[in-house]
Amino acid sequence: MKKIYILEQFDFSNEQLEKLKSLGDVKLFKKASQKEITEAVANADVVMLDWLDPTNIITKMKKGSFVCLPFTGYGWITTLKQALDNGVVISNTPHYSTNAVAEHHLGLILDVAKHITLFNNELKQGSVPFIQNTELGGKTIGIIGLGHIGKRLAELLKPFNANLITYSRSMKTAEGVKNVDLITLLKESDIICVTCDLNPVTSNMLSTKELAMMKDNAILTTTTYGIINLNALEEYLNKGKFFGIGLEEFMDMKDVPMSLLENPKVVCTYHRAYDTEEAEKNRLDIAIANIEAYINGKPINEIKL
Repeated sequence: MKKIYILEQFDFSNEQLEKLKSLGDVKLFKKASQKEITEAVANADVVMLDWLDPTNIITKMKKGSFVCLPFTGYGWITTLKQALDNGVVISNTPHYSTNAVAEHHLGLILDVAKHITLFNNELKQGSVPFIQNTELGGKTIGIIGLGHIGKRLAELLKPFNANLITYSRSMKTAEGVKNVDLITLLKESDIICVTCDLNPVTSNMLSTKELAMMKDNAILTTTTYGIINLNALEEYLNKGKFFGIGLEEFMDMKDVPMSLLENPKVVCTYHRAYDTEEAEKNRLDIAIANIEAYINGKPINEIKL
């Protein structure tokens, strides 16, 4: 029987927990101590973790063992190649929060366009600012990245009767969305939405030069960390550029210049887009399916570099 170590507390439903226990000898921890992590590394066939840093754990797992990462992105884990070279099998949980993140992105766009957070904050302080909103209808909306989230966001935007364009390096397509080059998107879009993955090519992709190409009254939103150079963005905001900014998905709040957080043009949320009840169920269902597939000798969602 396979030894399965769940190193952190997850909100498994009774049905999910029963399914997991049917796959092997399960040990559950609220949050494993270093001693318990060491035990898991030495004895586990399967390890599942969440907020614990996997960087050192995965390199110490025995050959042929399995690590289930219950999240989609893994580019920040610097020891993945070493662990894979050591013969550790690693899977992630892709696309579990696609709809959640796309809806959150739409929320950022509407919040910025309608000044919802700004009006709310001012009203609670006893004043009503007379600042005009803007409408999405008739605007050109550029989506950078047409993966699962980008495509879902495009679907959500269609009822607003906007002109949808995209820059997709892999030339992905979607009905009603026109592919253009990045420069065209930056220059022509009234609203620019960043949904692409962070990788060595896209890191810091929108910096001083690219931000300068955007319209002075453009709206810029992102649900991906690391694509927009925040220091350059801060500089342009201080010069009066942009109608408004919607930011989500930061690895560390220390990365965000304080003046961005304080700027009334900026709406900022911190790693909250993915976190819905529905997405959490999807995430755990995929994670359990990953574990079952590994135990059956046919891993799915396997990370290969």
